[in-house]
Amino acid sequence: MKKVVIGMSGGVDSSVAAIMLQKEGYEVIGLFMRNWDSYADGELIGAPTTSKGICPQEVDYNDAKAVCEKLEIPLYRKDFIKEYWDYVFTYFLAY
Repeated sequence: MKKVVIGMSGGVDSSVAAIMLQKEGYEVIGLFMRNWDSYADGELIGAPTTSKGICPQEVDYNDAKAVCEKLEIPLYRKDFIKEYWDYVFTYFLAY
């Protein structure tokens, strides 16, 4: 059986893609990229700017986790906080 790693965002597109790959016979592995440090911002629990009270990234992770549990596929969470800060966010601020 072929394996495939798919970026799981918690949204419809990645969820449907995972289902379709499973139906095609692939062993699907989910990957959630963590690009922002919710812990450092104090937004992991009690985020004042959201109606759900947690950082939107954590909401997305919880959605991705629920989808993966339903599909019985593993979900790994990988931190890209430094890379996002260094190569995306600081570039955005500079221009």
